[in-house]
Amino acid sequence: MRLSRLAGGVVVVLVGALSAAPAQAATVEQVCAGTEVTTFDPPLTFTPRETTITVSGVFPSCTNAGAVTGTYAETFSLTASCLTLFDSGAAQRTFAWGGTVAPTEFQYNAVSNAAGAAVVTTNTGVVTSGGFAPAGAVQVVSLVTPNALQCLTAGVVSMAGPTTLTIQRS
Repeated sequence: MRLSRLAGGVVVVLVGALSAAPAQAATVEQVCAGTEVTTFDPPLTFTPRETTITVSGVFPSCTNAGAVTGTYAETFSLTASCLTLFDSGAAQRTFAWGGTVAPTEFQYNAVSNAAGAAVVTTNTGVVTSGGFAPAGAVQVVSLVTPNALQCLTAGVVSMAGPTTLTIQRS
């Protein structure tokens, strides 16, 4: 979720190139359901400040026989607070699979929005190398918004929530 206008443009061009192909039925290569944990250092308060964010996820259940489980981790820094959790932008993460499929490099654009009592982040992009390449992918993560009392006192150290990943070829 680090901002990178150049990388974001590359992902938009790649996604546009994939969607500009002649109309064909998409083939779903992989669907995973799991949990993401996001930690903040220093903890989030109502005061915006430079924060190191570490994201780790586990997919205990995936549909592809060659990649029945998955994990990922990513660390980045940005200015954040309990009121401004995430920023939109381009980033890359690697999914490691439990099975015979090689790790997957995923370049994506992240967009975060408040949805009721949750922050929903949608990562849309392309698998550029490794298992399942080339393909399009979408990952959705839903994290409960921080507790205001925690934001006023010691701060929010971490948040967790469900995540899904879909990889498909057109």
